[in-house]
Amino acid sequence: MDLSIATVEDTDPTVVSLTGELDLASAGELADRIRSLVDAGHTRLIVDVADLVFCDSTGIGTLIRANNDCLALGGYLRLAAPTRNVARVLAVVGLLDAFPAYQTVDAARRADAGGLVVVGP
Repeated sequence: MDLSIATVEDTDPTVVSLTGELDLASAGELADRIRSLVDAGHTRLIVDVADLVFCDSTGIGTLIRANNDCLALGGYLRLAAPTRNVARVLAVVGLLDAFPAYQTVDAARRADAGGLVVVGP
């Protein structure tokens, strides 16, 4: 399965929705899209991963670099709506501690602490 990327740029924050698999073959496409958004001044991003079915270490690295780019310019990157499997992977590698992941896009928009993703043992 490939990666599909949809963006909604006319909102603040900008929402980037991912569908499919974020892996070695597709991470460059996401990196390019996020770089274009950041270069255009969109430094407050929500990455909606509700329809992301797989994420490997290359994809995780892409998200980390995107987060760092946004932070360096005074913005942020928030993840929204990870599936149970994706949330588990993100928790195992420490991403849920590195930057916030929310249960929904709306919770991410509001930075609602009650909507943070928590992965139990």
